[in-house]
Amino acid sequence: MKYKKQINSELTQIAKNVPYNKMIIKCANIVRVISFNLTRVPKEVVDRHITLAGHKGLKFKVEIFEPSNVKEKLPCLIYVHGGAFSYKASAYHKKLACIYAMKVKCRVYYPDYHLTPKYPYPAAYDDVVTLYKCIMENSDALGIDKEKIGVAGDSAGASVAALICNNYEHEALKQPCLQMLVYPVTDVDMQTDSMKKFSDTPLWNAKSNRRMWLYYCKNLKDKDIYGTSPMHSSLPQILPASYIETAEYDCLHDEGILYGKRLREAGATVEINETKGTIHGYDSVINTKIAITNIKKRILFLKKGFYGRSPI
Repeated sequence: MKYKKQINSELTQIAKNVPYNKMIIKCANIVRVISFNLTRVPKEVVDRHITLAGHKGLKFKVEIFEPSNVKEKLPCLIYVHGGAFSYKASAYHKKLACIYAMKVKCRVYYPDYHLTPKYPYPAAYDDVVTLYKCIMENSDALGIDKEKIGVAGDSAGASVAALICNNYEHEALKQPCLQMLVYPVTDVDMQTDSMKKFSDTPLWNAKSNRRMWLYYCKNLKDKDIYGTSPMHSSLPQILPASYIETAEYDCLHDEGILYGKRLREAGATVEINETKGTIHGYDSVINTKIAITNIKKRILFLKKGFYGRSPI
């Protein structure tokens, strides 16, 4: 397998080429829903869900993960899971949500947003905007400090999270206090060096990425496509503190770095974590040393953004 010697040895179990098409999406989502539901939350976390009406009035579920026995107002992390805008959240996403709730001491809201190919842009985006507004309007009842709402996501979910940050003024949302983007999708142009180089990398590659954007931008006119892309959308006057994490052997590597540079040039405080020996989705093997190391870096960023220091 190409890149086998360069990829961290802990990741060999997932370093496989995975096709991306409508049939695979359909089958994979059945498995993902089952594994997500069967994954237990630790005793330090309580989970529940709410249902909202989002894109075109369609209902969607929001999973909520909160520290146990905490009644005071806490920061809120809206986490938009990855999956090429097509896949449901997986078991490791649920585990990560619990880790963030426990270690950061925050309430994690996980939207089960509408997916492509059936629901292209702006379905996912509209669902997350709906959730954000719900949290703003009901922060007291939800036990949320409305001054401390952050957004985060991985891969395609990071794209939605970034777009929310860019559009918060337009959407009449309270400014997010932070954004955390893990190996983010940011650029619909797909002309970076890493996009050209990594056409056959494990788990995700440039070929799959092009199909992903075709599904996501279906029915959009050419002039409207750039509005889906954080790299090309207008930036607000005030940007939140940002954390961007990239994987070394990932077609999305360069656009993550370039997006971080764009935010810095616009005045944002940006922490860029270029992980080494990694592939897209590397943290799905959550108990490996390399995943643990970088999850700790995310936790430190979230603690600093929400509390200015580690919560007691």
